Amino acid sequence: MPLKINVPYSDKDVAKSKGAFWDVEQKTWFVPDHKDINDFQQWIDKSKASVIIKSPVSIALNSSDCYKCANKTAVISLASNNFYYLSTDDNEDEKWFRADGLSFFSMPIFIENELAGKINRLFPNYKIAYSKTAESSYWANLCENCGALQGDFFLHSEPGGAFFPLEIEEYEQLTFITVPSKFDVEIDADYSWLSNADDIPDYAKSITYEEFLEQKK
Repeated sequence: MPLKINVPYSDKDVAKSKGAFWDVEQKTWFVPDHKDINDFQQWIDKSKASVIIKSPVSIALNSSDCYKCANKTAVISLASNNFYYLSTDDNEDEKWFRADGLSFFSMPIFIENELAGKINRLFPNYKIAYSKTAESSYWANLCENCGALQGDFFLHSEPGGAFFPLEIEEYEQLTFITVPSKFDVEIDADYSWLSNADDIPDYAKSITYEEFLEQKK
């Protein structure tokens, strides 16, 4: 899907000459899929976004034992097998690199409003919360039973954690909810490099956002 960019009126001719288009309905400039987003860096807010997920994004759903009350609680993570991440090249110039392979995104401090709203509709216990371990606030899972924060380090970095599956039986516990979007999605989060990433989707369950929403009614 295309990527929205923030082009001031004074830059519209420059953006157009580089290949950007104007979406009349959404009233925004966007970069088509076939263009290199690095040619449009000046109109991407890199202070806010460190990852650009190609639409559609997935919500990975699993369950975990709450560290505080020991009850099972639903936990989620954003996930994608097609995204860009911000890094530096050999010349130490900051640019966007494309990644292929499933990644779970942890400790997000920014999620675009449209996606955040869709997440909140399905999972109201996923919200900005302060972590004493991280000494910072990020989008985190709160226990459905006691409200305790379920830290992303445990969920994402501990082998066998909800989003660090190692065995086929653990892959099968995951459900990927596909969330539609007209444009690519910007977030600020850490990403994972799992050696078994390509195997996980073969065993996990899949469902669309609309189907999952219908099930929750």
